[in-house]
Amino acid sequence: MEEKELISIIAAVYNVAPYLRGCLDSVLAQTYSRLEVILVDDGSDDGSAAICDEYAERDVRVTVVHQSNQGPSAARNTGLQYAHGEIISFVDADDRLHPRFCQLLYARMEETGADIAVGNYDFIHRIDEEKPEEIRENTVFTKTGYEAQFLFYNSAWCIQNGVVWLKLYRRRCLASLRFPEGRIHEDTYMMPMLFDQAEKVVYTDAVLYYYLVRPDSITGAYYKKRLDQLDAQEHVLRFYRERGYEALYTKACESYLHSIRNHYFDVRRYLPEEKALPGTLDQRFRRAYRQVRGPGLSRAAKLEFDLFCLNKRLYQIVWKLWLKVKK
Repeated sequence: MEEKELISIIAAVYNVAPYLRGCLDSVLAQTYSRLEVILVDDGSDDGSAAICDEYAERDVRVTVVHQSNQGPSAARNTGLQYAHGEIISFVDADDRLHPRFCQLLYARMEETGADIAVGNYDFIHRIDEEKPEEIRENTVFTKTGYEAQFLFYNSAWCIQNGVVWLKLYRRRCLASLRFPEGRIHEDTYMMPMLFDQAEKVVYTDAVLYYYLVRPDSITGAYYKKRLDQLDAQEHVLRFYRERGYEALYTKACESYLHSIRNHYFDVRRYLPEEKALPGTLDQRFRRAYRQVRGPGLSRAAKLEFDLFCLNKRLYQIVWKLWLKVKK
């Protein structure tokens, strides 16, 4: 395949020294060689910064930017400032790429004229965990940027759709967008707007990205800032309302209500010192439910949400029974 365009891979790096070499080795081993790699050291103090500099000295495709700690969103925004490629990708600095990650996704973009290419992923539990070189690809399909947003609410593709990694983007999709700084759950905030910039999105079920499961990662524990997810979802709801996307708005609101429910029970379980927070979340749920309760919601969703409002303890009992039946 002709390597027509430069692909910029951006990695926000913060205190990932035990995992960083495995990530960078996988990036630099890409079979698509016309790459630049932007490493944004976000104030690391564990030796990650020195590893970044080591790789920049070893490979001219690597550029390192050092900055004070500002969080992953700010680091990604810095990476976008330094990126020159017409194709952009993001990798978490503790994860790994299949050697053909760029080659295969770029080929699917070229074949279909897509603005965004989405792959599939698998979990790893150690950075040196072996994965097969062989790629199995059974499904390739395309959606418009609008249609692709419905996959946020499809259990089979919601994770692949909802994360910023695992993808190639044409630069124009990111031209007017930046990640929300100082927040977590930035992908929830960003992805609907990104897909809305795309005329066409191509999907493949080929496993091309390996996500490292770390109990000490940002997503591995529950703490109060996890409630940023709700603010991100409210942003998406406003975005859909402004665009007049009523079907997407209803889907997003149902997802938002489920998220409030999850946070309600998580706060009670993990943050017992936050005495007032469950009540605040209950009020937030009721307010949102009043706004969306109508013909767009399924009968099952209405029954579920009515029960949550009526009796939280009974809701938990019914929910646990339903999960057992579902298995």
